[in-house]
Amino acid sequence: MKKNCVTCAKCGFASACKAYLFDYQERLFVDSLSTRKAFAKGDFIYRCGNKVDALYALRSGFAKVYDAEDKLQGLILPGQVFGAEELYSEYYQHHVQAASPVEVCQLKNARFYEISQITTGFTNFIIKIIARSALEKQKFIAVLNQRDNAGKVLGFLRYLSYINKEYGFDQCEIQVPLNQEEIAHMLGISKSTFLRAMDMLVDQELVDIKNKTMMLLASDPSQ
Repeated sequence: MKKNCVTCAKCGFASACKAYLFDYQERLFVDSLSTRKAFAKGDFIYRCGNKVDALYALRSGFAKVYDAEDKLQGLILPGQVFGAEELYSEYYQHHVQAASPVEVCQLKNARFYEISQITTGFTNFIIKIIARSALEKQKFIAVLNQRDNAGKVLGFLRYLSYINKEYGFDQCEIQVPLNQEEIAHMLGISKSTFLRAMDMLVDQELVDIKNKTMMLLASDPSQ
């Protein structure tokens, strides 16, 4: 398996794929699912203004989320489902861009209703996918709401650690495919403030940095 590639068993689509692809092939589900769609670094998976037509799960690599004004809003890690918060609208409200070479699995939404009518649990699967996505978004917003800058940076790393753990990756080894300025902008602080916060966390032996990988040395007591 390639690096930074989630297993099917840990992916955000896992329950639905197990029920309607692996255990029993439901034709409408299979026809709606496209797997391992590849995008080069810098490519857009979808853009603001495109018609909402699918849910996506990031199979490998990393992706960045921008708002309609091209401001960086978030980072998508392998295994996470994205596009769930867009289903209420006819058109996407965000851009999603590959921050590295990525592969995604795409579940078209055009036949969700038909699938729900011929299966017993599809609607519940979709509700759980949306709820999990919303919970992850709430955790990230809680990080942004922290007033202490060092606590905000540590909270961000612990958030990434939580996501890694949820999707079957090492929760201590944090890879962030963003430069320092991008991370600082996303967290709502200056680059110099971010660097000072990182130095403080390293001095306190909460974080270590090796070969552009951040190592979280102290786990989050809330996890």
